[in-house]
Amino acid sequence: MATRRNMRERALQALFFMDLQRDESPRNLALFCKSFSPGSCDEPFFSQLVNGVLQRRKYIDGLIERFSNNWRMHRMSGVDRNILRLAVYEMLFCTDIPYKVSINEAIDIAKCYGTGESGAFINGILDAVNTALKERKISPPTDEGIDALETRCPRLGGPVPFRYCRSAAENEGPCWKILDCWWERFDVKTFLKARLEPATFEALQRQKPPSKIAGILELIEKAKGSQ
Repeated sequence: MATRRNMRERALQALFFMDLQRDESPRNLALFCKSFSPGSCDEPFFSQLVNGVLQRRKYIDGLIERFSNNWRMHRMSGVDRNILRLAVYEMLFCTDIPYKVSINEAIDIAKCYGTGESGAFINGILDAVNTALKERKISPPTDEGIDALETRCPRLGGPVPFRYCRSAAENEGPCWKILDCWWERFDVKTFLKARLEPATFEALQRQKPPSKIAGILELIEKAKGSQ
């Protein structure tokens, strides 16, 4: 059975691969996972880390740069910046993991995959994030932040926030099928929580999850009918 350390290392490899390719699409993640035995990328913790970092990358990168003494993300090595992304994501959003554990795991992984200076570099930044969290100088963004995320609208020809797409869908406007534009930005659970009424989402939680993204719409209808 894979350990959390194994999943952190695999998540680092996946994020490094997508970073190198400059392609964060689910298709590219699936291409990465094909390099391993079937099902080896299906561990929930692996999916949580990779999808969580991808969804919040802009926020996480801004936070890292804020505490990195003027080091821009593009100047960091690919290994260092993705270890940092994973650790900061854990510290912000994995409430069951103590900050110290996330920091120590990041340092140990950096010693294996980074340079001789990676451990100290990563420790310095994460220690500053840790202090700021404890002093409540920063806090994780709430789910409401999803509404402000933007993606390019093929109909309007420019970036639009998720808030607009959801409103248009609820009013039976031309964007009723927003899954087409947005599903790649969120993992399934986050997308549905942002899209559905609370009662429908809770009913959905009690259903067996779909094996493919195409099964989501059918599952939503079942959830609505079970309220």
